[in-house]
Amino acid sequence: MRTASLGRGGAAIWGCSFLLLIAGNLDVSACSSSPNPTKIGRDFLVGIFNQGRPVAGLQIELSTDPRSGDEESRTISIVTTDVGGLARFASVPPGPYFVGIKHPAYAYSEELQVMRHPPKGSPEKITFEWSGWKPLTTQSVSGSLNGHVRTDRGFGPDFSQPIYSTVLGAKLTLSKAVTNEIVDAQTTQESGLFTFAPVPAGFYFLRVETPLSNAVRWHYPTDGYVPIVVDPSAKFPSLNLFLDDAICGELAWEQRPRE
Repeated sequence: MRTASLGRGGAAIWGCSFLLLIAGNLDVSACSSSPNPTKIGRDFLVGIFNQGRPVAGLQIELSTDPRSGDEESRTISIVTTDVGGLARFASVPPGPYFVGIKHPAYAYSEELQVMRHPPKGSPEKITFEWSGWKPLTTQSVSGSLNGHVRTDRGFGPDFSQPIYSTVLGAKLTLSKAVTNEIVDAQTTQESGLFTFAPVPAGFYFLRVETPLSNAVRWHYPTDGYVPIVVDPSAKFPSLNLFLDDAICGELAWEQRPRE
């Protein structure tokens, strides 16, 4: 499988797929690629599931492969998943495409080769796991933001014995996971603290945008998303976030107990 990832600034990075790894307790992503697109017929399904449960209401985008002659990728169609978590595409012209969830926090898509007569045994459905990351579970969307500081010790010591510091002036935007509807936005204080008003239990994304004036101090990207599940029975009453830079320029995060 080949995928396209939205890297910094929303630029497409073709041929980069992500595997969720654990380094210490940080969730990071590693790149790998395959030269073979999935061969599929002109009528196919895309299924979106969260731990086996269908996810309804997500937009699925079918777009052209820019390597097919287009200067850049073009959207062919967008279909919303039904109550069964399925999006149906019919009578797609043969050719190379990408298909994936159309969501700013979802950085995966699969490369397809649509064929009039696909090989025997070719799949009729493409499946994606939503959201693709294990979310942090907390009772409230409040806490502190800390980042990996770049020092004069060099890359070796900085990565083997990282130093973290609170992040001042980071813009935090909380949105509902599926609809991407913005709930609230605020900026971290000098101590790295943030406090959102109580929100209903559910799945959210916390977008983190660090200030450009301080970006050179940190290893983590200036823009990324942290998946959060708000649950009144969660172990952690609040978030104590530590951010880092994962492979492929993705955001890595860790929830640590408060000392």
